[in-house]
Amino acid sequence: MEGRLNFGWLDGLFIVAYMAMLIAFGAYHSRRQTTIHEYFLAGKHMSWIPLGLSLMAALNSGIDYLAQPSAFIKFGMIVLTGNLTWLVLYPYAFYVSMPLFRRLDVYSAYEYLEHRFHVSVRCLAAVIFIFWRLGWMATALYVPSLAVTTATGHPEQLRLLIGVMGLVATVYTMLGGVKAVIWTEVMQFLVMFGGLFITVLVIILRVHPAPAEIWAAIQTAGDPVQHQPAVSLAGPLNSLAAFFTTPITFSGLLIAGLVGRLTGYTSDQVMVQRFQTARDLRAIRQGFIITAISDVVWMTVLTFVGVALVVYFKVEMARASLPAWVQANTDYCFPYFMSRVFPPGLTGPVIAAMVAASLSAIASAVNSQSAVIIVDFYNRIVQGRVRPPDVLPPAEQRTQLLLSRCACIAVGLAATLIAMNLQRLGIITEIGNRVIQTLTGSVLGIFWLGMFSRRANSPGVFTGGVVGAGAAVFTAFGLQGIVSWMWPCVFGLFFTLVVGYGTSYLFPAGDQGQDWNWFAITRCETGRSTD
Repeated sequence: MEGRLNFGWLDGLFIVAYMAMLIAFGAYHSRRQTTIHEYFLAGKHMSWIPLGLSLMAALNSGIDYLAQPSAFIKFGMIVLTGNLTWLVLYPYAFYVSMPLFRRLDVYSAYEYLEHRFHVSVRCLAAVIFIFWRLGWMATALYVPSLAVTTATGHPEQLRLLIGVMGLVATVYTMLGGVKAVIWTEVMQFLVMFGGLFITVLVIILRVHPAPAEIWAAIQTAGDPVQHQPAVSLAGPLNSLAAFFTTPITFSGLLIAGLVGRLTGYTSDQVMVQRFQTARDLRAIRQGFIITAISDVVWMTVLTFVGVALVVYFKVEMARASLPAWVQANTDYCFPYFMSRVFPPGLTGPVIAAMVAASLSAIASAVNSQSAVIIVDFYNRIVQGRVRPPDVLPPAEQRTQLLLSRCACIAVGLAATLIAMNLQRLGIITEIGNRVIQTLTGSVLGIFWLGMFSRRANSPGVFTGGVVGAGAAVFTAFGLQGIVSWMWPCVFGLFFTLVVGYGTSYLFPAGDQGQDWNWFAITRCETGRSTD
């Protein structure tokens, strides 16, 4: 590593103390976990403020801290397109998905699919979710570890730090359950925005970006190659090929962003589990508003950080003082900037903010995946229960809690191993879409077929889900470098809907389509029992 690094012992102490505090917080809440109802649903007592703050922290990990500035440098202002998706998500979440799941009163989002279709469809969606969230966790582990090793000048310690981060997140989640996860996410929300405030303050005081420089950075940021098609075909197919092979486009970002967010508020156990921890539907809706507003502020300010980095690195490159390893990968720009520009003692709090953002996402995913493993596989497949009984003998409660914690350990270990092998997939924005977003479309398609189609049936939807997931994975990894990283989730949704609905006509329609679609459930005067 070249140059002087402003990461000192005080910065390291701050990060270590913060992670130790998280483990202590999880241990404190572990004393109150006696049932899986409390462990997974927090007794359904959460109010709207912690709910909204925790959702924002869970859905906006430390990935954004590096990805958004990095993406601005590489792609330009087009990266703010995702903010527009909230305009569509607001009415959808308020009037479609939130009322549905509050009436269903489920532990797991995938319980619904058994009522609507068959246990096989439930298990398929649960498996897709587990792989999807493992990718999310792995990326969230990789990002802050990359930042810390870059800031300290020890990139060779990347895998070791990933292991430490995975251990911390797994331990405090395993001990404290979803209540510990939610309250630590509230704390991490404050740390995240505190770190962002420090970053903006340092930029203003140390970089002094003038309005003319900011405007020039906005106009010139982005590699022109990223807006050119990867392949060229003759004839009318050329326009279609250009649409899907251009690395980044406004329409592609908007569509992919919509699929990702609609999936989150329809079929993501992390989100549905939050719905069920709330006191009532009103609390969920109020929490959503907090999440949406804070997300827009978060992504916009991080884009401004990217603008400041363009201004700063323009001067550094003119001085020929920018290391080649930073020029080669825009993901290194922000942590390198911190290590060179931030005063001693401030690098640690900002990296702690990255750590906080990532640990919140990891903790949510660990708890939600353990819930799916226990509810959808142990209780359903091993015990033969459609859902866990509300009342269990003390011995069985202890067994389920023990298994839940073992599931947390297994999930955390798997995500850590995946995170250690992510660097080869490209910059963080591309990694995020390939690893995190790829499977979102197929699971969204499964839920939409159940919610909005009376004709869709179990064999058809199962087939569609498998084909859709396979198409998404093939697009993301088999066509890497040809089809843009924006499209795998969209292809997954398309093939799941088309194949699932079309194949359903090869089999008799079932009665569940009349009783368990969205229209039937939400128009009932009372919630449906899932016992």
